[in-house]
Amino acid sequence: MTQPSALPHPQGRRLRSGGMPWLSSLSSCVLALMLAMIMALSLSGCRENQASDADRASAELSGDARVQALLELAAASRNDDPLKTIDYSSQALTLLKERPEPASEVMALSNLAWAKMLLGDFAEAAKYGEAALTLAENQHQPEMLVVPLNVTGLIYWRQSQLDKALTYYQRALEVAKGLNKRSFEATTYNNMGLIYSDKAEYQLALECFTRARDIHQGLGDERPLATALNNIAGIHATLGDYGEALANQQASLRIREKLDDKPGVAELHHNMGITYEQIGDLKASMLQLQQGLKGFEALGDKTGMAQALTALGMVNQKLKNDADARASMEQALAYGEELNDGNITATALMSLGKLSLAMGDTQGARRYLERGLAIADRLGLVALQAQGRLRLADYFLVTSEVDVARERALQAQQLALTSGDRSLLRDTYDILSQVYERKGDYLQALASHKEFKSINDALFNASSQERLAWLRSSFEAEKRQRQITELENEKALQAEVIKQQRVARNLWILALIAVAAIMLLLYGRHSQARVNQALQRSIQMQRDLMQAVAHEFRAPLARVQLAFDMLMEADANEQPQLEDRVLRGLEELDELIREIVKLIKAEGSPRRAPSESLSLAPLLQTLVARQHQLFPEKHLKLAAIDEDLRLTASKKHLEWAINNLLSNALRYSRQQVQVSCQREAEHICIIVDDDGPGVPASERERIFEPFVRLDPSRTRATGGIGLGLAIARRLAENGHGHIRVSDSPLGGARFELIWPC
Repeated sequence: MTQPSALPHPQGRRLRSGGMPWLSSLSSCVLALMLAMIMALSLSGCRENQASDADRASAELSGDARVQALLELAAASRNDDPLKTIDYSSQALTLLKERPEPASEVMALSNLAWAKMLLGDFAEAAKYGEAALTLAENQHQPEMLVVPLNVTGLIYWRQSQLDKALTYYQRALEVAKGLNKRSFEATTYNNMGLIYSDKAEYQLALECFTRARDIHQGLGDERPLATALNNIAGIHATLGDYGEALANQQASLRIREKLDDKPGVAELHHNMGITYEQIGDLKASMLQLQQGLKGFEALGDKTGMAQALTALGMVNQKLKNDADARASMEQALAYGEELNDGNITATALMSLGKLSLAMGDTQGARRYLERGLAIADRLGLVALQAQGRLRLADYFLVTSEVDVARERALQAQQLALTSGDRSLLRDTYDILSQVYERKGDYLQALASHKEFKSINDALFNASSQERLAWLRSSFEAEKRQRQITELENEKALQAEVIKQQRVARNLWILALIAVAAIMLLLYGRHSQARVNQALQRSIQMQRDLMQAVAHEFRAPLARVQLAFDMLMEADANEQPQLEDRVLRGLEELDELIREIVKLIKAEGSPRRAPSESLSLAPLLQTLVARQHQLFPEKHLKLAAIDEDLRLTASKKHLEWAINNLLSNALRYSRQQVQVSCQREAEHICIIVDDDGPGVPASERERIFEPFVRLDPSRTRATGGIGLGLAIARRLAENGHGHIRVSDSPLGGARFELIWPC
């Protein structure tokens, strides 16, 4: 009896919730593909057996033919109607009792195990799988073990009995090597890699996936090669190398599209959506995840739908669409419970716990998190165990149970170190920094924050926007079959030029980094004078500003570096364009430095700024006229102002604060901005109204933080780097005033500068 030499493996899919590492699960369409190959190869072997028995009686041939027909019908029904597969396989077993044929009986039992698994009856599935395996072992023919070993291993895997499943696949690997079946060996390596990833043993998983990829590549097997690339991408994403993850996903997607593999294409869109979410490109993430969800829905793949819904819920939560996030997560939880999939269920519960905590429902958050953690502990899923403890640390921090929060965070830290998940380890240091700060242990808080920043910077460098842009460009260029040829003599001629440009680039970068470091040092020394009065507030302010400045410098620096790198391979016609890009990047850095200097001056201005009595009417008329010249397309109106209105302030600083409010309103208004002034008790209120999108109530404090922009995509169109409002508030506070934000009668935002008379 001829047995299949290899078995298509279930495809890995990453499922992530709030920093969860990459986990594997199965797609029903891919499961159907596995069974199709098993049946095709096995039935072919049965026919070969028939042909060799030419001297059998006609009645025997008729009986064998009927068994084969029933096995073919069982295979044809495997995806659309598992109940029919059970019926046909049962009939075949009845016939085989009269005329035993071990190979056909093994296939019939494997069919029954498969169908029961698809119906969620894992106990029955395991019984039939073990029966098939026992029968195959009794025949002492290694090739007969291929199907039952894989099917039985898969059944235990679906029940999250990972160690037991791994035992079956290790046996399958020994059989493959003994039979010298390279394709089967690669398939088994891939399945073992998926189990190791579930166990959070990521280096072992990467080794298995890499071996599977190399074997499939050597054999020219495109479909399993695409799967191996996808799984390698998952491991890279878990280890924080998002650039490599996206590159492998794009390579896998190209193969899937070429083969018109709809389940594989849906899965790749889903995985790329998760990678974009990890990089921070939420718009691209949402588009990819929605494409993946549509693909899973068309296939009726509830496992895939549950994973896509969980990921979409997390993206919606980051976008502050809490209602949509909760709906997606609750639907994912329902699918997980329906499928009896502990992995999906636990992940959905932890996602709901994190969302509930963010929405202020602490009791609901605790219930979700403890339920999810109980499942993760029962199944031994290391990554989920770490994630659950980290989220509980969040909960206990919110409820002021600081010692319990510290205990949970340290448990999560140990699990993250064990698994090697850098994203999870980064989050544990962030929580520990907050815990130690609450306890008053500022040295430990700073040490934890340094660890957090170190890991976060490393992850950002691995997933920078410039790397992402390069990958996208490369991917699209490959689709259009664009080819760029360069002559060897041109390369030699440009080598010296490129070398000089590299030196100049490095000098610029070092100089800019030095300037940034000096600016940060000056700002730190300035803030140090207030540490003795409010140490906790100072630590928080310095930490936030350092992260923001570092983040703001990184993008333009990366653009400058990229432009220099491209000059290495650019021809003479492209060089002026690239040089212009370098200059624009340097101008952007120069603007950023000037704005930081302004912020520092605003912080220290109370000790240097002389005050004088000012008449508001002419001052506002002058400022409105200047701003109107900068925004001639906008309608800027100044309401009538009492000529007697006066206040005492530094003229320079008052003009500066009002200019920043006017500039902000004109940038974000649709067409109309109105300025007015009124007296309130011992204060004068300068009011700026606009008809723009307004500011949500929940964000009205955050917009005054340095570098905060509520809509980064809009900022590219409106300009600005997120310091104007921060500077305006500092100036107002230095003059013993303040700024408040509310809804404007014009439909947008109202900013009120309150200044003492």
